[in-house]
Order: sequence, then structure tokens, then C-alpha cells
Amino acid sequence: MFTHTLFLAAALVSLSASPLHMPLRTCDAFRSVGGPPRISLADKDKGDISKAEWAGVRSIDLHGCVPDARITSLTICIKDCTGKDASAKGPDAKITSEMRTMISNLPAGTPFSVNVKVVDAKGKDWPVPAATFVWKG
Repeated sequence: MFTHTLFLAAALVSLSASPLHMPLRTCDAFRSVGGPPRISLADKDKGDISKAEWAGVRSIDLHGCVPDARITSLTICIKDCTGKDASAKGPDAKITSEMRTMISNLPAGTPFSVNVKVVDAKGKDWPVPAATFVWKG
């Protein structure tokens, strides 16, 4: 009898003229999913990048809760054979042929970093920490 009463009450609630309103989850409640923009390369925010993964990457992605954030500058940096910084730059999120060649020619096990400048639709700059990856070749 009690089960039938609960079922009837649930049916009445679902058919009522004023639907129940559930509060929406905000990005701040789930930092791992949301938060400020952060770099993603081959669906990773750090770690190893293989030759196959690198071949499939066309641009750097952003993850986070700023839906209108966009990359306005991209720099990929490595240390060259003499220990000096070497980099390739681009005006947006797209991987240039220079960047593609620079990473493809690295010896296996070489780290490289991805740095971006990000702005939203209102022109606000969003600080995004650099992401470090290791070329596995």
C-alpha cells in the first residue's frame, strides 16, 4: 500500500502545472571539469605525446568554464642542442608547419612546453599556465 502511495505521489508531482526546478551546477562546484581555461593537446594537459597523436593534432584546445575563451597567441618551446631556448610561434590555436616539424625532429624523451595567450569575448585576458609534454616519437 505504501509503495502505491509513493508511486501515485510521484506521478502527481510529475504531472503538476509547475515543474520542479533543479539548481544548475556551476563550474566552480567541479574544478576538475570547469575552472579557468587550461591547455589541452591530444586530449591531455601534460604527459607523453606519440608520433601518431602529434600527427592527429591540428590545434591546441582549451578546457574550462570560459565558453568564449580563445587563443590569440601560441608558442611551442624546446631547449636546443646547446641548451638555449628555441620556439615556434603562431597567431592563434593552429599548429603551424614549423611547429609540426620542430616537434617531429626532436629526439625521443625530449620535453617541450606549450604557452598560450587567451582572451574572452569581452577582451579580458585569462592567465593560462604553460603545459609541458614529452615527445615519445
